[in-house]
Amino acid sequence: MRTAPGVALGGGRYRLLRRIAVGGMGEVWEANDDALARAVAVKVLRDEFAGDPGFLERFRTEARNSAALHHPHIAALFDYGEQDGSAYLVMELVVGEPLSDLLEREPVLPARRLLPMLAQTARGLHAAHLAGVVHRDVKPGNILIARSGKVKITDFGVSLAADQKTMTATGMVMGTAQYLSPEQAVGRPATPLSDLYSLGVVAYEGLAGKRPFTGPTAVDIAVAHVNDPVPPLPASVDRKLAALVMRLLSKEPTDRPASGEELAGLFDRLMPQTPPSGVAVLVGKPTRAREARRSTPPPAAPEQTPDGHDGPPSYPPSRRERAGRGPRDATLQDGTRRNRHAVDEGPLDGVLATAMGWVRRLRLPLVALVLVLVALLGAALADRLLGSAPVEPTGGVLVVAEYPRGGPPGGMIAAEPTRDGAPARADAVPARNGDPRPTEVKDS
Repeated sequence: MRTAPGVALGGGRYRLLRRIAVGGMGEVWEANDDALARAVAVKVLRDEFAGDPGFLERFRTEARNSAALHHPHIAALFDYGEQDGSAYLVMELVVGEPLSDLLEREPVLPARRLLPMLAQTARGLHAAHLAGVVHRDVKPGNILIARSGKVKITDFGVSLAADQKTMTATGMVMGTAQYLSPEQAVGRPATPLSDLYSLGVVAYEGLAGKRPFTGPTAVDIAVAHVNDPVPPLPASVDRKLAALVMRLLSKEPTDRPASGEELAGLFDRLMPQTPPSGVAVLVGKPTRAREARRSTPPPAAPEQTPDGHDGPPSYPPSRRERAGRGPRDATLQDGTRRNRHAVDEGPLDGVLATAMGWVRRLRLPLVALVLVLVALLGAALADRLLGSAPVEPTGGVLVVAEYPRGGPPGGMIAAEPTRDGAPARADAVPARNGDPRPTEVKDS
C-alpha cells in the first residue's frame, strides 16, 4: 500500500497528512479523520512487509492488545483496517515528542523532571499487566511525552497477551537489546517484571546520560545484561533514587519491585509532589491579598562577602555618604529601608494616627470657616475705611456733613453748623442760604 500525503485509507475516511516517524515494522502518519473531523495518528505496515502473513498477524495482535487497554497513560486505539495486502492502525494523536528525542537533546534530566515521567509510565504498564498484556519493548522511543508533560505508552507491536501463543521461534529474542531484561536475553518468556527492568534502564539513562550496558553488537549487549554488574550511578544522584534504580536492574526478577503500581508509589515517595495521576502539579493554598501581604517574610539580609562587607555595590556612594552624613534613605538592621519622610514609630503612634484622621476629616470645614472669617474681617475693614459717620442732629434736623470748599490756611477744617442749621464757611465768612453746606469734622 502506497503512503503519501493526501492518500486516503479506510474507504476515504482517514486522509494522510505528514509522516511523523518510521519504526522497524511500520511508519506513523498524522492524518485527519474526515468522518469525525479530528486529528489522528495512523500506523501503516511498511511496504517491504506488505503481504507477509507473519507481519500482518503481528499487526492484528497489536490491534487486539491495544484495543483491550484503556488508561490515561496508554495511547488509545480507535480503529484497525487492512487494505491492498497491508494493514493500518488508527490511534490517538499525541502532540509532543518521544522521550528518546528529549534524551538526545538533554542527555541528563533532573530527578524532579524525570521522576513524574517514570511514575506515569509505571502506572500505564501496570494497567497493561492487569489486562494480561506484557509490552516487551519498553524504551524511550515508545514513551511519548505530551506538551502538558503527560506520558503515553505506545507501540505494543511485540506485546504478548496471556491467552496468546508466541509467534517467535524457540530462542528468538524480541525487544531492543539495550533495554532487554536478562531473562529475555536468555530466551525465557517476558513477564511484567521484565517491563520493569526495561523501565529501570530508561531511568538509568535519564540520570547518568548513558545506558548501563553497551557493546559492538546486540549479542554483546544482551550478554552484558545477563553477566555484567550494573555500573554505579553518578554520585550526584540521590542515594535513595540510585538504590531504587539498582533494584530495578537486578538480575533476578524477584528482587525487583513486585508491580508497576508499587514502583509508581516508590517514585512518588521520592517526589512528594507527584500526585497519583503521575503529573507533577504545584497547587498553593488560596489566600487573600491582605493575608498574603501579612505572611510575606521580611527581605533577607544582604549576603556577606569574604571581606565582611555587604554584597558588591551597584552604584558609587553619594555626596552625603562621602561626607559622612549617611544616605537620605537609611537602611535598617532588618534590611528594610527607611524613607526620609517616614515617622519613627513610638508609643504615641496610635494617638497621632487618630488625630491625623480627625484633621483629615475636618480639613474642608476648617478651610471654609477660615474663608468666611477672612471675608467678614475684610468687609469690616472696608466699612471702617470707606464708610461715613452721621452727626448729631440740631433742632431735630439731621445735618449731613459735606466736604468744604476750602479750609483755613493751616489746613484745619473747623466749620461748624450755625444756630439756624446753616453751616458757617470754613474761612470764617458767614455762609449764605444758597451756599453748599460744609463737612463737619470733630476731633475728640
